[in-house]
Order: sequence, then structure tokens, then C-alpha cells
Amino acid sequence: MKTVVFGGAFDPPHREHIRMLKAAVEELGAERAVVVPTYFPPHKSQGILPFAERAELCRAAFGDSTGVEVVVDETEFERGRDNYTCLVLPELKKKYGDIIYLIGGDSLEYLPTWKNPAEVMKICTIAVAEREGFASVRESAAKLAARFGGDIRVLNFVGKEVSSGRMRAELFLGEDSAGVTESVARTVRERGYYRDYADTVEKVKACESADLYEHTRQVVFRAIDLNSAHNLKCDFRKVFLAALLHDNAKQRPSVDGLSVPADSVGTKVLHQFLGAEKAKRDFGIDDDEILEAVRCHTTAKPAMTVFEKLVYTADSTSYDREYDPIPVIRAIADKDFEKGFLSVLEYTYMKLTAAGGAIYPLTEEAVKYYLPDIAGWV
Repeated sequence: MKTVVFGGAFDPPHREHIRMLKAAVEELGAERAVVVPTYFPPHKSQGILPFAERAELCRAAFGDSTGVEVVVDETEFERGRDNYTCLVLPELKKKYGDIIYLIGGDSLEYLPTWKNPAEVMKICTIAVAEREGFASVRESAAKLAARFGGDIRVLNFVGKEVSSGRMRAELFLGEDSAGVTESVARTVRERGYYRDYADTVEKVKACESADLYEHTRQVVFRAIDLNSAHNLKCDFRKVFLAALLHDNAKQRPSVDGLSVPADSVGTKVLHQFLGAEKAKRDFGIDDDEILEAVRCHTTAKPAMTVFEKLVYTADSTSYDREYDPIPVIRAIADKDFEKGFLSVLEYTYMKLTAAGGAIYPLTEEAVKYYLPDIAGWV
């Protein structure tokens, strides 16, 4: 029985996963589909939904969507370790017989970095689905097949560009996500999945106006998108929380005896320092990485971490900011994260300089550190 094997995190499984698998089954003439959720040991999960919950969502998503038998296989969970493709595929082949391994075009580009790629190519045919917005993979497929041997078949199907991270963020915010089917959405609601931060989200809504909360949402989505698009490898949950809480003190300016720099009181940058302190006091955040990202999200500072740059850049290029030149800077950041960060810093500094007011020392120091050629311009 010809079987398509489709692996992934499926966090959550979404409509595009279903379209891709259905198209592969039809084009390849398969009689069965095997969905293989990736297993991540708890200490390496980086915030991904636990295996059992993702497996349940896969059953809800793929159940009768392909027109053939669908099996949600738990081989990776049963192995519990060393789940390299070259080790898992032989077990699946032994279990299911004639298999074809389905991957996305983005995964194909990383095939040379897989463990024993030549061994993988000997196990079974690899079917590749292209995706909108990415270069054709046919040339890459031909080169990789010649390099490693084996058979790579590029499907006629072209998938839409979607973001699992964006869907996850919507669910964490307690919102519906158009990217998942009703069966998945119903399971999420009934089981309470992705509701880890429900109380935090409600508390943020309570201390922000509707307009400010909309900005907060857009910063969350922007940070998640940048992290994913540039493979920055920042922890998803930390990115979510830092973006969610970055402006939590903006409409709560009372210092309340909290420790903030004296020279920030009464200025437009007070909320970043106060936001970090109130994130700790009011929201129970004790992660220094999150707190420090909130603490410099407006001014920037010298020697920022990638995580801090991410929150800073996401705030300034958030999707609700449509005034010039933000759309241009946002496009720069979409193409090159570091250039985007520097463009935000330069724009901010030049705007403040043109306004003629005082520039907060941390911003001055950041400009001297990152943009020494423009530091001191008047």
C-alpha cells in the first residue's frame, strides 16, 4: 500500500498542512497517509505544545480530510530521543511498507545539513511541495538528487505562505485563528489548549485602552513573524510575553515607589523602565531576558542581544504603524533583520534630533555604539 509520510511539529496543525497532504496523496496515488508529529523532550520544547496534545490536534485536523486512511503515528514519542530522519524513516518503512516522505521546499534546502542525508535518500522517494514567495525548488531537487542519489519528486502543488507562529500567537491571545479548521478550533477550546497566558492577556487588556492593546497585538504578531522569518531562534513564549507586556505601564505612569532611573521620570521613556518593574510585580515575570527587553524597547542601548533587538524592532515596525517611513523600514527588516534594526535606530535618532528636544542618554549611547558615523549630528 503506497503511503505518504508527513512529519512536522504541527503546533498547531493548520489548513495549509491539510491542503499539502491532500494534494500529495492525490498526485502520488497514495492509499494511506501517516502523520508523524515531532517529539521534543520537555527540556528542549521551547514552548511547543506537549506531544500528546499535538497528536490529538492532528487527529482532529487530518481525520477524514484526505480521502484515504490517515494514521497519526507516535513513533517519535515512543523513541523519545535521537529522532533523526535517517533513523525514524526506516522504522516507518518497516511498519508501513512502500512509503514516500513528504516535505516542504524550505526543508529541502536544509537537506545537506541533515544527519546522513545520503542514507535518507536511499530509504524512500522524497516528495517536495513548493510554497508561494519562495524560489522554485526544482533546480535544488535535481542537484541534491545528483549529489546524494535517490529520487526527489517535486509536486505540482504550490502552498500558500502561512505562519504557524502567528496562529499560535492568536490562540495564546484567546482569539480565533482562521488558519485552523473548526475541528481543531473546537478541540483547542474544549481542552483549553494554548491558554497558558489567559490571565496575563486579560490583565494587559484591563490596563490598556483599546487602541493601545491593538498596538500590543500587532507588536506580538510582528515579533513572532520576525523571529520565524529570520530563524532568530528566540524562545517563542519569551517573545510572546515580552511583546505582550512591553507597554504594560504606558497608561499606568505612577512610579509607585518602584526603582526607575531618576532622569526618566516625566519623560516619554519612563514606561519602558516602569514596564519592566510592573511586569515583575504585577504579572509575576522573573525572567531577566524578558524584563531587559521591556526595559530597553523604546530607547535601545549598546550591545543589545538578538532578543532585545527583536522586541525593539517589532515595536517600531509593528503592523499598526503605517506612517512614513515605517512601511519602508518594515520592508528592510523583512529582508535583513540587522539592517532593519539599524534603520529603526537611525530613524529614531534623526527624528529626535530634528525635533530639537533632549535625547535620552541610552539612545545616544546606542547610536554611538551601532552608528558612530551619525552620532552627534545636529
